[in-house]
Amino acid sequence: MRQPHFFKSYSRLGVPFFPIRQNKLNLGVEDSPDFVITKEFLGEFENPGINEYRFPKPEDVLKEDYYQVLADHLEKFKDLIQTSLKEGETQVVIGGENSVTFSSLLAVLERVKDSSKVGYIQFDSHGEMNSFEGSESKNFHGMYMRPFFEKFDKAEIAELMPFQLGTDQVITIGDLVLDGDEPEFYKKNNIRNINREDYINNKLQIQSELKTFIEKFEHIHINFDVDVFHHSISPATGIAGDGKWMFGEVIDLVEVINKHPSISLDMCEINPHIEGAYKTIEVAHEVLREFLQFDKV
Repeated sequence: MRQPHFFKSYSRLGVPFFPIRQNKLNLGVEDSPDFVITKEFLGEFENPGINEYRFPKPEDVLKEDYYQVLADHLEKFKDLIQTSLKEGETQVVIGGENSVTFSSLLAVLERVKDSSKVGYIQFDSHGEMNSFEGSESKNFHGMYMRPFFEKFDKAEIAELMPFQLGTDQVITIGDLVLDGDEPEFYKKNNIRNINREDYINNKLQIQSELKTFIEKFEHIHINFDVDVFHHSISPATGIAGDGKWMFGEVIDLVEVINKHPSISLDMCEINPHIEGAYKTIEVAHEVLREFLQFDKV
């Protein structure tokens, strides 16, 4: 079993506006760490580390200060991870909305020091790779990955980036609904995405591909958005679910990834205040258990 260090990141800061194709704010998602990392769940692990970080709510931030405040808190959260994580522990960030992945991945790259040694795997039904200008919603939670691949078009965020990844260092898994300038970015950079139909038709080939991918890197960082699942599996997502994957199909791929001895993980976009929260949290627990039971045989 891996030795987890949980970071509870209470954040809705990356979603100040209506998410795309929705007519209401993502209220409540910031509370999810307390519903996921419960006393009972922590009791399943021996002496797990745990820290908390509270982001301000977007309505409490002046519009003209927003990107500086966002950048300051993303950096502070990254620093908390760095100063708290002990040798031998597995970094596990629990959001909140998905832009906390920015801090989580940045902390990993800072520790590893050589970004070419890190592979990134994203389970999601959205790309999260818009530029600011290309974004339709202007919510940072749909842009947080773009700064890892090229100079971002908001200086406050770009200044936080001493490291970048090659687009061949990422695999996304999900039936992606791309928007803004994401389709062009994916196509131009030939970013590999595995959708459910592809997996069902080519299971062994894709499992082999994923195994080959993780073996190229010293460390693997996984971003897990629960909306990768079909709505019947994970109904209480922060953003209305577009996912199609069934639980066992995802776990098949988790088992492949989990052969790697060095991983970090963040899990985001659970809304504990909407219908289906209990079911979604149970699914989240099962995914976390799978990742934290390490067996590389």
